[in-house]
Amino acid sequence: MSERKDEDILNEAKSRYEVASQGWEHIYGALKDDFKFVYDVDGGQWSEESLYQRAGRPCLTVNKLQKFVRQLRGDMMQNRPRVKTIPVDSKADPKKAELFNGLIREIEYLSSAEIAYDTAYTHAVSGSVGFFRIVTEYADGDTFEQDIRIKRIINPTAVYFDPNAVEFCMQDARYCFIESLIDKDDFIKQYPDEEVIDFNGNPDLYGSWLQDNKVRIAEYFTKEPVKKKIVQLHTGEIVELTTKEKQRIELSGDQIVQEREVDTHKVMWYKICGTKILQKAEWPGKDIPIIPVFGDEIVAGGKKYYLSLTRGAKGSQQMYNYWASAATENVMMSPKNPYIVDHRQIKGFESEWEEANIKNRMFIRYNAVNGLQKPSRESQVQVPNAIVNMMQSTAYDIEDHLGRYEASKGEASNERSGKAIVARINQSDKGTYTFVDNLARAIIYCGRQLIDLIPKIYDTPRALRVMGEEGSESLEIVNSPTMGPDGEVKIENDLSVGKFDLIASTGPSYGSQRQEMVQMMIESMQYAPGIAPVLAPLIFKYSDWPGSQEVFATLQGALQQAQETPPE
Repeated sequence: MSERKDEDILNEAKSRYEVASQGWEHIYGALKDDFKFVYDVDGGQWSEESLYQRAGRPCLTVNKLQKFVRQLRGDMMQNRPRVKTIPVDSKADPKKAELFNGLIREIEYLSSAEIAYDTAYTHAVSGSVGFFRIVTEYADGDTFEQDIRIKRIINPTAVYFDPNAVEFCMQDARYCFIESLIDKDDFIKQYPDEEVIDFNGNPDLYGSWLQDNKVRIAEYFTKEPVKKKIVQLHTGEIVELTTKEKQRIELSGDQIVQEREVDTHKVMWYKICGTKILQKAEWPGKDIPIIPVFGDEIVAGGKKYYLSLTRGAKGSQQMYNYWASAATENVMMSPKNPYIVDHRQIKGFESEWEEANIKNRMFIRYNAVNGLQKPSRESQVQVPNAIVNMMQSTAYDIEDHLGRYEASKGEASNERSGKAIVARINQSDKGTYTFVDNLARAIIYCGRQLIDLIPKIYDTPRALRVMGEEGSESLEIVNSPTMGPDGEVKIENDLSVGKFDLIASTGPSYGSQRQEMVQMMIESMQYAPGIAPVLAPLIFKYSDWPGSQEVFATLQGALQQAQETPPE
């Protein structure tokens, strides 16, 4: 297939951008409203009409939603979804699967991937949609070797996927845009030979790509159809006949039984602005490396919607703000509880009584008048019970909409037994588990892309740092050719051989599990002192404080010496 012209690619991008922006308009409109409401941006919990009608009257915002978002985010941080590589064919052994696990953990660690996951998850919980991405970049130093990294996307509304995609993680999307604004001066420095030109199309359709002193740049990922050749070997294995695979077949002596061409695709990346394509490259993976994290997905009237945690509770939150404002206004408009006095009782002491609410006096003098009691205050004005009841009822409505209840957020409630409190917390977790599960789906999809990318990016003999589950690091030599005793050349740790898949788990981190195990061993020793000599060394072995390993080695040595010493 002949290479496409830049003009055709740019026209296709403009047309697709129009379709994508219209397809996501209702989703991003609701997302922006959610963000503004949850974080109370510019008084986002009060409508302009309400503020106008209540001009000069209290308009309080008692934000009860933000703490639920933070709690759900905190729950996820303590029980992060994690992926584990598993072999799925005869050439994928468990040892190499663990090597992939170590590489993925190292990629996540060096990328600070937790920040990317947290950002996307917070966006999904509070606004319904979040994204993060996979990139490749050159390693440090003068080298042509690249590394894989995971990056966050801080503005979810800058991403426009193919709106016709139906898979949950957009695996079947044909294209995707990521917009960004850069300073005009920076643009000129990066692309000195290019003119800063706006789209010459209809700005109402494509949007203005030149804003004040900013230039809008778009990354455009698209899947383009290509043909590839697959072959069947005499062993029955079916592989793609790439240059590397052809060399491997020749070295191994395998025989090709049959071959054929199949239709597939490649992922192309373009950076465009105005009427120019600034950069282009083929992405080595088979999927668009933008990973979505969604809220609750529904389809209504043939239209897809994503719901945030807080969207259904916004009405109740507005009601709570209204009743809190009404209670404040009721007390504010009521007169202060005054003293009831006869004018004869304060004659000569008027200044002291006029300053009674201003100065903190030890005493106030008055004149005793026969037949009159001493001056006394009126009772304090109370907030009407109807307003108090409405505030309580509205607070319960907010919890019902969110699926989070008092005992789950650490506040006193009517549960008394530990079992009842745990049951309420579990009920809350079930009501919001959709968001954690959707993040797990996104991380699995990211992991599958990493498994696809690792053999293509780490395709030369090199030493790679891998991370163990407990956080320890080691060096592994991959794709290293070695000569066997019979003169046959073998590739050690060949990352391109074998097929792997992923499973996900959600629970406490490895460090948290270690701490829990240490605590359980200490408690066990209290109830069974006889096992203390056995468990004591292990407590120090799995502790993380400085010097714990030295204490473990000392105890272990003393225990072995005691076992070897014969009794007298």
